Parts: sequence; C-alpha cells; structure tokens
Amino acid sequence: MRRPLKTAEKIWKAHGRPEGVTITAGLNGVHSAGSWHYCGCAVDLRNNYFNAVEKRQVFEELKAALPEYDVIGHSTHIHIEPSDSLAEKWRLI
Repeated sequence: MRRPLKTAEKIWKAHGRPEGVTITAGLNGVHSAGSWHYCGCAVDLRNNYFNAVEKRQVFEELKAALPEYDVIGHSTHIHIEPSDSLAEKWRLI
C-alpha cells in the first residue's frame, strides 16, 4: 500500500494539510467479512477536515492517480483497496 499512501500524502499536502495524510484504519478496526483490511491490503484515510468541495477534489485526484485501485469515498474517510485485476496480479484472488 506504499504507492497509494505516497500519492495520498502528496495530494493532502497540496490541499493545505502540512502534516499529510492520516490513516484511520489499516489492519485495525472492525470491517466487513472478507475485507482487504484484514490482510493489510486496504487503508482508510481521514478526509473530514476538508470541506465538501475539497473532499470531492481530493477524492477525484486520488481516484485519477490510482486507476488500478478501488478508491471509495465516505463522509469521514476515503477507503483504498486493490482492484480485482491488481489483486489477481498480486495473486491475492
């Protein structure tokens, strides 16, 4: 998950977050059965300090920069996990 985190770090800083990205869940937390979180292949990144317009911009930039990942926006975080094709390439499925 280094590439998504490095990409998110740059985007967060470009949007005025000098501390960079904050991971709210990785291996920790409670997630749905079969979640990629449980094998270390998913992260949730805090976005609730951005206003609605910035949230959308950050989400769109992240999605465009990481086409091989599933980038899912939520009200308080952005979830990133490998797409099915990337998971197959990594031999996870």
